[in-house]
Amino acid sequence: MGKMFKFTEKFRGGSSSFDVDKVLYNQKSRFQNIFIGHSPSIGHFLALDNKINSSEVDYFIYHEAIVHPCMVSLQEPKRVLIIGGGEGVQVKEILKYGNIIIDWVDIDETVVKKCREFLPYALKKDLKNVNLYIQDGMKFVSETKKKYDFIMADLTEPSGKDGISNKLYSEDFAKKIKDRLTDQGMYITLCWEMENGRWRYKLRPEYLVKTFKYVRPMHFFMPSFGSDFSLVIASKKYDPAKISKKQIREKLKRIRGSLFFYDEDTHKAIFSFTKFQKNFF
Repeated sequence: MGKMFKFTEKFRGGSSSFDVDKVLYNQKSRFQNIFIGHSPSIGHFLALDNKINSSEVDYFIYHEAIVHPCMVSLQEPKRVLIIGGGEGVQVKEILKYGNIIIDWVDIDETVVKKCREFLPYALKKDLKNVNLYIQDGMKFVSETKKKYDFIMADLTEPSGKDGISNKLYSEDFAKKIKDRLTDQGMYITLCWEMENGRWRYKLRPEYLVKTFKYVRPMHFFMPSFGSDFSLVIASKKYDPAKISKKQIREKLKRIRGSLFFYDEDTHKAIFSFTKFQKNFF
């Protein structure tokens, strides 16, 4: 082990720190700084531009939450599009449902390669049903003619005027996504939108409300983030908050492999917000 030091993530109004005992990779790619290290408290972890993206201690919480609420709400999904998500964990979660065809688009090839090399929980190899495209997400969605039952945008947070994910939090992108979805299609992304020239955290982003029939936020606690975390599902046909516990149980009986976070009770809990949360956000 190397010399211990503090990794500090700054955010509006404060910061959080934890000890790091090993640096496995720390370089800037064409798009962002990539830091992969090991901490006694959260294990191996990935940080992009000094923001924690995932960690060994709780990666399964985020990745089960971004995949399974949509997958159990759909009727026999066949094809999925993933935008971002360099660790590839969401690929492994989707394939628990069988022979799903997955198109995986990530702008930063270095993130994908270094996650495979250094993160024990990352997807380690190419798979037959998975087509990996190193490409800009907006460009891919604009040019493809394929239709998907489920599209996932596992993105970095928007930042400033030129953040690499900024244009993917927009009405223009949402309309392109809607066009690429099947009639039952669902889309999941982070809860951000541009409002009056500033990025705002918002449970039901207006650009999604304008575009989709159902817009349902969900939330869960992430220990390595030290906070609650929210995602939002936009749907053309099905309301993911309305699926019954019985339906969820029956679908989860058929998956391959185990889940550590998500089940029918968790599904109902993550769609529940207190009055204060709904008013504040």
